[in-house]
Amino acid sequence: MDSAIEFQQEEHLHTRLNLQTLTIADCAALADDIRQSLGKGHDVVLDLSDCQEVDTTGIQLLVTIQNDPAVNLHVHWTKPSEVVAMKAARLGVQSWINAGFLEN
Repeated sequence: MDSAIEFQQEEHLHTRLNLQTLTIADCAALADDIRQSLGKGHDVVLDLSDCQEVDTTGIQLLVTIQNDPAVNLHVHWTKPSEVVAMKAARLGVQSWINAGFLEN
């Protein structure tokens, strides 16, 4: 994770997390960052547009976010990079990943 940026949009505070990689090595820290932001009342935007490395664990984290109604209302992501989209397609979960992204 390169950086966390807090911003306000439409009366809500958001935390934007820029992700260059989304692998098993990143997921524990990312989950903690998401929990902390949600604990502060912030919505979270994961910037996946430049993500150049993703593994099955990273895709599972995104699917888990989409599958949890308490979380998926507050955590979204940018349109995924081609690397993320291809990995999701190979794993058969592209519709789950597409459901979580916000149009930029």
